[in-house]
Amino acid sequence: MRAAAMSVALGLVVIAGVGGVAAQSAGGDQEVTVLTLREALERASQFNPQYRQALNRMELEGPQRREAWGAFLPDLRVSYGTSQRFSRQRTAVDFFGNPIDNEVIRTITTSNSSHSASAGLDLFRGGERFHGFQRAQAQARVERLSAERDLNTVLAEVQGHFVVAQRQKARLAVEEELLVSRERDYQVAEQRFELASIGRSDLYAANLDLEQQRLAVREARGQVEKAMLALRRAIGDRSLRLVDVDQQLPQPFDPVGLDVAALVQRAIQQSPRVGAAEAARSVTQSELGSARASRWPSLSLNSNFYGGASGSERSALFDLDTGDFYATFGLNVSIPLFTRFQTSRQIASASVNLRNAGEEVRAAELQLEEEVTGAYVDLETAWANVRLQETVLEVARERLRIVEEEYRLATKGIEDLRAAIREEAEAQRDLVQQRFEFAAALLQLHTAAGIVAEEAGLSTTREQD
Repeated sequence: MRAAAMSVALGLVVIAGVGGVAAQSAGGDQEVTVLTLREALERASQFNPQYRQALNRMELEGPQRREAWGAFLPDLRVSYGTSQRFSRQRTAVDFFGNPIDNEVIRTITTSNSSHSASAGLDLFRGGERFHGFQRAQAQARVERLSAERDLNTVLAEVQGHFVVAQRQKARLAVEEELLVSRERDYQVAEQRFELASIGRSDLYAANLDLEQQRLAVREARGQVEKAMLALRRAIGDRSLRLVDVDQQLPQPFDPVGLDVAALVQRAIQQSPRVGAAEAARSVTQSELGSARASRWPSLSLNSNFYGGASGSERSALFDLDTGDFYATFGLNVSIPLFTRFQTSRQIASASVNLRNAGEEVRAAELQLEEEVTGAYVDLETAWANVRLQETVLEVARERLRIVEEEYRLATKGIEDLRAAIREEAEAQRDLVQQRFEFAAALLQLHTAAGIVAEEAGLSTTREQD
């Protein structure tokens, strides 16, 4: 039986070794890129599709502003056209309107060319153009801040995957450390079995713990690979074949030094969400001004020039000569005397939209305050749990040391030892989990405040890109 157990254990070791060699051979030809958090975020800013889309939307701000300025400039249009006409008539009409056959049937060819130019300029529209320009500026700011919010969301997602990868690596390190301990325990059990200090069941129990820990290591390695694949997908760089992270989880710290009120105020001032709501309010305010300005008279200038030429055959085809022409110049005044209450309805609607936009700003500030404060509470809780779990791990390790000593002295049984081993292993795993919860809570705090890019030292402007 002992020989059979040793054969099984040796077979599992050989299989594990062969699997590890195969894995190394599979990945040996590919370069592993080890990333820091900043490098991961910088690569994401270059290759992540959602990040690139948000940056592309920010390019629309300039054209929108130029379009708003265009309302103050004249409207110029130029056109040119040329054509040729073929006519062949088999019948004609006599003096009495009756159709008759033509004695001579021939094809008549004519051609013509025409060109025109027009210009128009609004002189006065009751300030509507100024309100339109302000609206365009505010709308451009809305879209830019919305794009910045998307940028922070993408960076938060990448950082979240990075932290998950760190967590899985930390868990793998714990499982490998536990595997070393189980191998040492099995060697001690084997020696004691040879000395007849323990029975065969105790040896099998130690061997079972060893194999279960090997399975835990294999599972942890699989989770690390999956986390690296998710990080690679979030970064979006297809040139990355194998990815690794070289940093441990962020070191937990006591958040008591953080000023919650200052965090909330900073979030309200810098958050793209609140900024977008304020810009949207500016849009509705400009729309209200434009609606009120429509009650004023409008004054505009316009001029037109038309020239053309026609002739037989192809004589006027593509002809640039002015030929016959005429030009007009006009001054138009429009006074809205009665619009069937449409203007009143537009003003009332714009006024309601402005008040509602103000409420949207207030709602965004209240929601942001709740999110930042809630994230701070989660950070405090995570810090307290980390400290508590560190104490739990110290107690579990001390208890395991004592039980191991008592087991060597034969005052404790194998089940007591196995229970102490499981408790110490779970305490290590729980500590990794609690540190991950702290890192996730810190990331959530930065996300709620909209400062993920700022905390990472990255700029969300197109120039930085």
